[in-house]
Amino acid sequence: MRKFEYAKVILHKTAVMLQIQDWVRVGYRFYTCGLVSLDRARAWADKADQLYDVYSVRNRRAREKKHGRGCAVLLMHPIAGSSSLWWILLVTPHGHLAYELEPLKDALEFQIELTGYELCHLTKPGAAAPVLTWRMTREAYENQRTCIIDTVRRGGTRELRRLIVSLHRSPGFYGIRQQVKACRTLLRAALHRSRGNQPEPRLPSRVLCLRRRKVISMPLSKWLSTQQRMQASNI
Repeated sequence: MRKFEYAKVILHKTAVMLQIQDWVRVGYRFYTCGLVSLDRARAWADKADQLYDVYSVRNRRAREKKHGRGCAVLLMHPIAGSSSLWWILLVTPHGHLAYELEPLKDALEFQIELTGYELCHLTKPGAAAPVLTWRMTREAYENQRTCIIDTVRRGGTRELRRLIVSLHRSPGFYGIRQQVKACRTLLRAALHRSRGNQPEPRLPSRVLCLRRRKVISMPLSKWLSTQQRMQASNI
C-alpha cells in the first residue's frame, strides 16, 4: 500500500472541527485550505505526502518536533451538495517546506472557517485564560437571527419547528452554544411580541454540550470509489 492511501475523509462536520481544534491546540497553528475536485483529490493527497509528509506516525512526529523540524497534517471533509472535497493543511511553526510552497496563515490571527463556523479564542466566565473553540461567523450568526425573526413573522408552525430543530443541532462547541442561547432568547422575545399569550412552541430544555465521539472516517480511495459509483448510477 502506498503511503498516501492512509489519507482519510472525515465524514462528520463536528468531527473535522474537533480534529482541527485539537491539532491547532498542540501547535499546528499555521494553515492553508481549499477545495479539490474528486478527480484531483488522490493526486493532491499524494503530492501533500511527498512534499510535506502529512501521514507520519505519532512517534516520527515527536522526533521531528524534538529536533526542531516542522510537521504537517492534511485533513479532508466532504461538503454537502458539492462535488469537491474541502481540505486543510496544518503545519507547526518554522522549519517546514510548506512555508516556502504554500500561502500559510496563522490560525490565531486569521480564523479558520468551515461552512459558516470559525475557530476562535473566547474566555469563559471565571476562566483565567481564553479557550480555543468554534463559533458561527458574523454573517452566519446574523443570518440565523434574521431567519428567526422572519419565520416568526410568517407564523408557519412547521417552518418554526424546523428552525428550532436546526438551531439545536448546531455543533455543541462553547462559542456556538453561547450564540444558540442568544438565538433562543431572541426567539422567545419574537414569539411573545407576535403571539402574545398564545402557547409557544416547546424548546428543548437546554443547549447540549459537545460530547467526544469516535471520529468516523473513510479511506480516501474507498470514498472516491463510492462517489464514482453514485455518480454512475445517476447517469
